[in-house]
Amino acid sequence: MSLASRLSLPEDLPRPLFAAVLCYLVHILFQAKPAMSELGVAWMFIFLLSSMSRGQIRPSFHILCYPLAVYGIASTVSSLVAPRAIHGAGEIAIWGKMLLFPAALMIFRTVPRVRTLAIYCHAIGATSIALMGLFQYFVEHQRDLEHRITGPSTHVMTYSGLLLPLSLFLIILAIHEKKPWMIASSSVVTLALLLTFTRSAWLGWLAAVFVLIAATRPRWMTFAVPVLVAGIALLPLSLFSRAVSSFDTRQSSNLDRIRMVQAGIEIIRDYPLFGVGPANVKEIYPLYRKSDAPRFRPPHLHNNIIQIWAERGILGLAGYVLLLALFLRECTRGWRGAARPLAEIGIAVTVAMTYAGLFEFNFGDTEPFLLLLDLFALVVASIEASAGEPASAARPSRPVRANEAAPEAVGA
Repeated sequence: MSLASRLSLPEDLPRPLFAAVLCYLVHILFQAKPAMSELGVAWMFIFLLSSMSRGQIRPSFHILCYPLAVYGIASTVSSLVAPRAIHGAGEIAIWGKMLLFPAALMIFRTVPRVRTLAIYCHAIGATSIALMGLFQYFVEHQRDLEHRITGPSTHVMTYSGLLLPLSLFLIILAIHEKKPWMIASSSVVTLALLLTFTRSAWLGWLAAVFVLIAATRPRWMTFAVPVLVAGIALLPLSLFSRAVSSFDTRQSSNLDRIRMVQAGIEIIRDYPLFGVGPANVKEIYPLYRKSDAPRFRPPHLHNNIIQIWAERGILGLAGYVLLLALFLRECTRGWRGAARPLAEIGIAVTVAMTYAGLFEFNFGDTEPFLLLLDLFALVVASIEASAGEPASAARPSRPVRANEAAPEAVGA
């Protein structure tokens, strides 16, 4: 039996396109390892270009490409006009990263089965990295703020930035599909997220849950707050003290974030149009730093809005805000259709990452950024399929099986 048959892909799928699909799935499986993940994306691009040159797949467009292009243009212009152009190569690379969204969307539109395979791969990848974190916590005793679990990532913030959207992704699927493996996977990933001690991720997760409850079960809001308070009160002491510390403005990391926002506002006042240039905030921060700020030169300002505006200017911020707004609009369009679970996932992930991004620059972290684009593409393609919108889809010259063209169940 061929690999295509084992994956329930069309037997007559052209080889370059099949190779692009495999590379994309490898990218998802190894999304926590930048080298493997980006290598998978690079080879996916190569095979997609080969497929396009042979007429097996055609480029397709989506409105979300506009804000991504705006963000890319703002980043490039900012790096060119910056007093110190120390990140020019990085701004070339960001274009390659953003191309992941239209490339993934082309694959989802052309080979619908890949949507289901992507869900499996996200679940496998998320469970794997969560189990690594749990091993570090329970076996290697990485249980305090100086020794936090990181899974396969190099930093706990990157690790929690991956676990946050994946936890919500799996929880919502488990609620709708009620499959034991989804329930088990979502439980493992959510537990690992809790044990990262990352308050911004906790707050983002709670914000997303409250938004979904308000949108789907508004009557439950009466009980949501008491349940939350009781849940916090029953936490182990280490987790409880970490949660309570979120409200202590004298605590070092909290004060540091307040001072970073204040310095960022001053930077924006001096460089409102183009910002100081990508990667230059770290260099210029000491000039705007308050005297009692705990850190002298942080890598970024720990806030998506402040960091993007101070670094890339008002156009970069407009691209970021427009991307989120247009994606939420797409989710609302699919709210009452067959793709309702994916629409809920889209809204939950957007709310969670945006809220967490008020305390951390997660939009600038490569692994969470690529994961966000992956989930955006999956949600958009699923909503399109449920609404029957083939006009915008890429069409291969060699047709896939008829039964593959129909929208699939979320967890089939």
